[in-house]
Amino acid sequence: MPQTAIKSVLLFDGHTTHPNTTVLFSSTTGTITSIDPFSTPFPPSTTIIDGSGHTLIPGLIEGHMHVDGIQPPPSYDPIQILKTPLKCGITTLCDMHSDPAVIQQRRAAIADEVSRARAAGASGRVALTDLKSSLFGATIAGGWPRQIVLSEGETEELKAAVAKWPDVKPETAEEYVQSQVELGADYIKIMQEDCCSLAMPTNSIPVPTLELQARIVEAAHKKGFLVVGHAISAGTTSVVLQAGADGLAHTFVDQALPQEVLDLYKKTGAFVVPTLTALASLTGEEQGVRDKFADIAHKKGLIDDWTREVQKGFAGMRAETATVEHAYTTIRKLREEGVDVVAGTDAVAGFKGTAVGPSLWMELSMYVEKCGMSAVDALRSATSAAAKRFRFEDRGTVEVGKRADLVLVRGNVTEDIEALWEGDGIVGVWKQGIQAAA
Repeated sequence: MPQTAIKSVLLFDGHTTHPNTTVLFSSTTGTITSIDPFSTPFPPSTTIIDGSGHTLIPGLIEGHMHVDGIQPPPSYDPIQILKTPLKCGITTLCDMHSDPAVIQQRRAAIADEVSRARAAGASGRVALTDLKSSLFGATIAGGWPRQIVLSEGETEELKAAVAKWPDVKPETAEEYVQSQVELGADYIKIMQEDCCSLAMPTNSIPVPTLELQARIVEAAHKKGFLVVGHAISAGTTSVVLQAGADGLAHTFVDQALPQEVLDLYKKTGAFVVPTLTALASLTGEEQGVRDKFADIAHKKGLIDDWTREVQKGFAGMRAETATVEHAYTTIRKLREEGVDVVAGTDAVAGFKGTAVGPSLWMELSMYVEKCGMSAVDALRSATSAAAKRFRFEDRGTVEVGKRADLVLVRGNVTEDIEALWEGDGIVGVWKQGIQAAA
């Protein structure tokens, strides 16, 4: 049974740090087998890695992205959406609205790769991250996210993709939830968008009713599924929370945090996925930050020229009063009031201002620089907090019996979040105990 031991490492287990620790894990079972404060005799044929001067952390969880791209060039390999994140230390992606057929294809490729790697023994490698998904979100005819998907031009391919989306009504809410569950959804996504934060007239598109959203949430909860909701204004956030959703897939940019919305967060216990990266793209702010992370990723060979230019761009769709500063102050206040923050970016291949993988580095940086989080707080948002709130019981922390999704970083990333990407940065990634390909 091929095993790996990382010894004498600073361990961040998803909650707190442990100096001079040894972690032993198996690629056969895909799990962590022991965690000891000192190096001990290892089983024969164990691969031993000296972790001195490094931090070992759980594999990162990207809490909001999309597998379906927006008009990538013909040369773009769509499987790259699963390769780049793994090199960025992301071992789990949470897709928030994509074609079920595409998700099933990607999941089959992931499973096949793991089987082949295990069959190869110690030489086996993986290149694809793990994938969770809502499959199709609960869209309505003419409603969001049609506007953003078609914003760069209505090609026949894109129009055909949009035509597949569901048109959910109150009387079909249970049917919609049942269909997503049967197709393999991990959670349910609702969409509440009235355009008041965007450069479009408020209510200029069809907007779901509170009755519809409440019925979807009720149907999902009956089946034991959690619900996350799209909303980028305070008003639409209120609707999602009133409907009983378990989390918000964004924070908002149209105004400062109203007391009513804070009260709803506290009453419902909902979490928030800030997606500051995407919101800054919508408002056209933080260009220097986008440039920085696009250049870092390109220099490391993580993204191609097209993706770098996309990441340096911005959507620029904001209403006159919208600003990402509202998002920063909201996240600060929500954290002060005990609301869980789960890291996520809303990155999409082709969505200006984002790149799946490197955008999570930018997101974590913004949590520290703009929202007052410590490096440990930011790491928790992408590990233990994400796993807890998405109910991923097998990952997100370094514990015996959990998945051996691990990232080895040079330096002390619990004191300096930039250790993730500066200098040597990430020097090793393992998914289910199998080392990631270089």
